[in-house]
Amino acid sequence: MTTFNGHNGLSITRRKFLCSSVLTAAAVPAVSSLSLASTNADTPAPHVDQNLFEKNPNFLESAQGAAQWIESAQKQDARGVYWLPEPDHPEKAATVSAANAIYSGSAGTVLFFIQLANATGDPHYLKTAALGADYLAATWRDLADKPGEGLLSSLGLNLSFYGGLAGVAFVLNETAKATGSGKYREAAKAVTDYIVQAAKPAGAGIAWSEAPGIAGDGSIVLYLLYAAREFENESYRDLAQRAGDRILELGVNERRGGFSWRGFPPFPGLPKDVYFPNFEGGTAGVAYVFARLYSETNKAKYLFAAKQGALHLQTIATLHGNAALIPYRFPDLPDLYYLGFCHGPAGTARTFFELYKITREPEYQEWTERLAQGVLQSGIPENLTPGYWNVVCQCCGSAAIIDLFVGLWASTGRPDYLAFAQRVARQLVSRESNLDGKGNRWYQAWTRVKPWEVSAETGYSIGASGVGVALLHVHLAEQGKYNAILLPDNPFANARKT
Repeated sequence: MTTFNGHNGLSITRRKFLCSSVLTAAAVPAVSSLSLASTNADTPAPHVDQNLFEKNPNFLESAQGAAQWIESAQKQDARGVYWLPEPDHPEKAATVSAANAIYSGSAGTVLFFIQLANATGDPHYLKTAALGADYLAATWRDLADKPGEGLLSSLGLNLSFYGGLAGVAFVLNETAKATGSGKYREAAKAVTDYIVQAAKPAGAGIAWSEAPGIAGDGSIVLYLLYAAREFENESYRDLAQRAGDRILELGVNERRGGFSWRGFPPFPGLPKDVYFPNFEGGTAGVAYVFARLYSETNKAKYLFAAKQGALHLQTIATLHGNAALIPYRFPDLPDLYYLGFCHGPAGTARTFFELYKITREPEYQEWTERLAQGVLQSGIPENLTPGYWNVVCQCCGSAAIIDLFVGLWASTGRPDYLAFAQRVARQLVSRESNLDGKGNRWYQAWTRVKPWEVSAETGYSIGASGVGVALLHVHLAEQGKYNAILLPDNPFANARKT
């Protein structure tokens, strides 16, 4: 593991973070009827409908518009229903993940329709979710027999949560709970048992891939902990511990303090010694896995590992007053800060919050708040920072930020957290497109280093399904009816009534 130098000089990205402040409405001059009338004293002042210009968006309607667009890309065959991942390019069967996975495939869309059905009571959405689950139940072996297309299937990740079968099993079980149909539960158990049988001995335990992070085996551990409770099967929890023991021995003792983990091997084209410290691909996600293992087993070695991971993150964070951000990656980009789930505080704050939940040590609460302040003080959503570029999705954009702050609000009751989630959601709604009348979609440059590649997708982590879920969460919070289906890597409260 590379030893990192201290953060002494500040690049433009860091300087923007350190010097930023939240843009307020007061900074924008208001248009008044007086200023309009002053152009001609003999001409009556035109009527200014303030509600027209400052209309508060209906987040539920926006989410339903997303569902309309997704359904316009719906395909059906004898196996059930699925959705094109990128409707503007119908020739693409898959984009980032396999076609039936959560990240950019149909499994995440099923999850969206279940939550839309819960929020609206409309049986159409639940029927659509069930048809999508039929397709998952009929096709999951396609993903088991061979890795699917897409970036997240290229490293043996076809069993992971976002890119593979663990996520499919989760969605099938949640469909069973929503519909009351046992066939989805049986399918989920079959997928789970396949994952169990696919484990291979490795070091002090077992593994499925060479990726211990949330993008890989760490997410399977979290799913197995979920499955152990849902299916009342202690063997799933035992296997999760064995996988945790393997991940534990992969930790690197850092000179500056704490342990670090490489969440996945470097992708082609990246430096060989590249290190991502945050949630999806690095130490933050692994530390979260250990915190959850401790919660389930009460074994001190897991809590120790989680705390050591958190300590390492603290040593590499950039601090500014009561705010903190953790760099995107080392050694080549130590002054770039993503803000989303994958490589930013929307994910990494989860680790510190989970540690606070299980230890009640004020240090971890303070660091959760510091990371939230890092987002608040960056100046988003009005300011698009280099780590918050033209991107809206659950992985690395606006939807991830919304769910972080809704989660913080649901867990703490602090109205300022919900207010910021609403503010980001308003900006998000303003970016929706529906020029052809097919429904709402969001065009974004998912690949930050290729800003010219703009697309609109249907899936959960990268597309309209995940955006729709975030908007539903804000809507339910506003109505005092917040209730969410949270993924196994989310430590926040799933419900709050006001």
